[in-house]
Amino acid sequence: MRKTCHMVEKALVDGMLKGEFKPGSPLLSERDLAARFDVSRATVREALQKLQNAGWISVQQRHVTMVKDFWSEGDLELLSSINRNSEPFPYDLATHLLELRVQFAPDYARRAVENDAAGLAAVLRKAEKLRNCSSALVNFDWELHLAMAVMSGNRIYPLMLNSFASVYSKLRSALFSKDKHRLQLRDYYREMLAAANAGNALLAENITRAAMVMRLNDFKLYFGSLSQECPAPA
Repeated sequence: MRKTCHMVEKALVDGMLKGEFKPGSPLLSERDLAARFDVSRATVREALQKLQNAGWISVQQRHVTMVKDFWSEGDLELLSSINRNSEPFPYDLATHLLELRVQFAPDYARRAVENDAAGLAAVLRKAEKLRNCSSALVNFDWELHLAMAVMSGNRIYPLMLNSFASVYSKLRSALFSKDKHRLQLRDYYREMLAAANAGNALLAENITRAAMVMRLNDFKLYFGSLSQECPAPA
């Protein structure tokens, strides 16, 4: 039942993202959806409940299911639903997430040095022993950014990062599979370690901003020209 329900949920999310089911329009009835996917109405009902909880649809009077204006009315749960049901992850949304990180990562890097430069340096020293492979760098990069978010003292930053965890894992796995980007990443860790050891918060902010802009531009260059969808995890 669960796998079949997920199949229906995934197909409907895909249809809404591609405009087959447009915001403000009624969705097919449970009976029609059951026939379309060759499943029971109970399975359809379970999938629709998940979509309603995530903010994709709403049930109106007389049990008419309407597609919501999800880009305007959705929240982080909607992003989580897209991540669960989209493989590969949509390229345009991946780009928007990386653009968002350009805005907030420099701030939590600066605050981390201001609040706990020694603690940040201890985390960064772990990079010296990392294996030169995508999976090791993915795991460490996540550990580092979450540590900086926590050290920043802003409680919203860790919540934001944790909400995007699986999405960023996909993006990092795809990008860090290239030797050029792994070298850039290690340069970033070395520069950040020097900034933390010096207690230079402004330098950490500037280094992080430059690194995030570089990753965004590399992502657009390597993946935007190839496809409008982000690669699957390596």
